Amino acid sequence: MGEKHFHHQKKWGTFIEAASFADAEHANNTHYNAIWLRDSLWGYLALNSESSRQADAKAVLLTLWDYLSSPEQLKRMENVIKDPSVLNDIDGQMKAVHIRFDSNSPEFEDVLEKDHPQPWTHKQNDALGFFIDTLLTAIKNEQIQSKDWTEGRRMEAFVKLIAYIQRIHFYEMPDSGMWEETSRVNTSSVGFVTSGLENLFNFIYASQNKNDNSDAFRKTFIRSVKKYNYQRLINKDKIEISINAGYNLIKDQLILGGESPAYEKTDKLFRTADAALLSLIYPAKLSRLSLAQKQKIMNIVQKLEGNYGIKRYENDNYQSANFWFNGIKTDTDSSSYKKRRENFIEGTEAQWFFDSWYGIAALQLFHETNDSLYFEEATKHLNRALAQITDNHVLGADGQYIVGPALPESYNFLTDNSRMKEFPSPITPLNWAKATLTLLLDKMLIDITKLDPACANDWPC
Repeated sequence: MGEKHFHHQKKWGTFIEAASFADAEHANNTHYNAIWLRDSLWGYLALNSESSRQADAKAVLLTLWDYLSSPEQLKRMENVIKDPSVLNDIDGQMKAVHIRFDSNSPEFEDVLEKDHPQPWTHKQNDALGFFIDTLLTAIKNEQIQSKDWTEGRRMEAFVKLIAYIQRIHFYEMPDSGMWEETSRVNTSSVGFVTSGLENLFNFIYASQNKNDNSDAFRKTFIRSVKKYNYQRLINKDKIEISINAGYNLIKDQLILGGESPAYEKTDKLFRTADAALLSLIYPAKLSRLSLAQKQKIMNIVQKLEGNYGIKRYENDNYQSANFWFNGIKTDTDSSSYKKRRENFIEGTEAQWFFDSWYGIAALQLFHETNDSLYFEEATKHLNRALAQITDNHVLGADGQYIVGPALPESYNFLTDNSRMKEFPSPITPLNWAKATLTLLLDKMLIDITKLDPACANDWPC
């Protein structure tokens, strides 16, 4: 995580691009030089796990808060709070709170396409829940302090974001989720928001945080709720109702089989196994998620394990075989989706970097059960994640050379129907992949040091 290109600093903020490309043209063509709220929060967690990088981590989190505090974002929140049905309009995705901006814009503008904001699947409630959860934890830990939340319109944005989440009935709302696809009711999205609201409830109404910093935030938050007249949406009873509804949805959908299993099996929205379910174990902090439910999630996601990585889900056509030679864009528009479907070859789904994420989840279960089998599982997936690091100057799946060593977004396949060969995605290095591997390494080191203190200064040992 120490590479100088991992995070960027400008006068208006510190931020993390989705991928760190050396080739500017490649970055512009794929738009992976944009700033995603979700990816940046993973980057924050990784930076914050290293004591020497916590100042950088805080700067990233404050930049994301400023993004959500921009006039355009506040207006979106206000419009949806006034009338949530606008999200169902033909351009409803663009009326939701936006989750991605142009890394070159100090005003946090959308990525432009032909001088206009590029249409994007911004209905991604998981990213909003992730932000709420992460910010509250940083306040509880006194990393974020009064001088930070009183700056600009940050507190206004936070209160309006909570009102927005409450108004949309997130526990029954279809959203595009982690993979930015056609909207469906995603267990992972509901889980992240439920976690964020549970953190808020404990923070504001249950007084579980006893330090002066948390108490100051609590008082400011309650005053701001009254100032903006959101008491009917943000109060102890209403927040608790939302949390309970979120948990009920999670429970029901896990019983049915996973991510979006309440649809008919013939419906394109139906899905059971999905790597996004790992978020329910980490980084979400769902106190009511049982050990049995976590074990079920691990078993569901394990079905997606391939030889080189973990699929997002079965029949995923993004970066499937020959993707980069079929003139398919990385965009989320209908024509790109159509072209992906037309060129999809069954059994050639991209295999992603999620071994490190799976390893973190396995460590969580190891901590809960003290069962060494979970530690062994984490070790196995750490080794798989390390094996995904590319060699220097290796050929990528688009036929261009990749400068390594680096972590790709996924491993893709090239096939002529008689032979199939794996290559790293040209989306290399991906900063989300770097973040999850850093987190797994840090957590493994802590556990190994507890098991054998001699490893503290000499790891691996």
